[in-house]
Amino acid sequence: MPIGIVGKEELARAVAAALGDWAPSQAYEQEAHYCDELQEYLDARLNAGGQTVLDVGGNFVVDRGYEERECDVVVSDTIGVTIRQDLMADQISQLAGRIREYQRAYTHVVVIACGSVDGGAWENLQTTYENQHGLNNDPGSTPVMFLRRREHNYGKGDSAENYQGSAEGRTQRGIVERIISTVRRRLR
Repeated sequence: MPIGIVGKEELARAVAAALGDWAPSQAYEQEAHYCDELQEYLDARLNAGGQTVLDVGGNFVVDRGYEERECDVVVSDTIGVTIRQDLMADQISQLAGRIREYQRAYTHVVVIACGSVDGGAWENLQTTYENQHGLNNDPGSTPVMFLRRREHNYGKGDSAENYQGSAEGRTQRGIVERIISTVRRRLR
């Protein structure tokens, strides 16, 4: 589904709102489990219908990115979400380079840190991006958003189960759109 500039900003706001409500259900050993849970949640929430101004009857494609240059979760080929677990200063430094690559591929990038994080390095990374604006120079929109998910809050956030009932009717269409999305990304 092609999305115009205004639509991308609206989608970014909807994703930001959804991410603000989400916390992992538990602590996982591997980042991939956080990514799987988040992908399932965003897919269910964004496609539940009636949730946003962009309600298009469940046409948002929420994919898992598996290639190195892709974010962990991608929403409609527009918004990339990457999840990192237990970040040390050197990992945060490497992440800064990855974010620049992600910005070339997506209009908005979200970085979620789960577990422990080197606070000073994390704050420095955020400061690097604090004055950037999203599409149309909207000061309320930032192309890079940073979120922390601390273990004591795991299990207290919103979950996919709250939105699952609406997902049943779009299974076939979702599969076709995921295939199209994957082909488009590979052609880039």
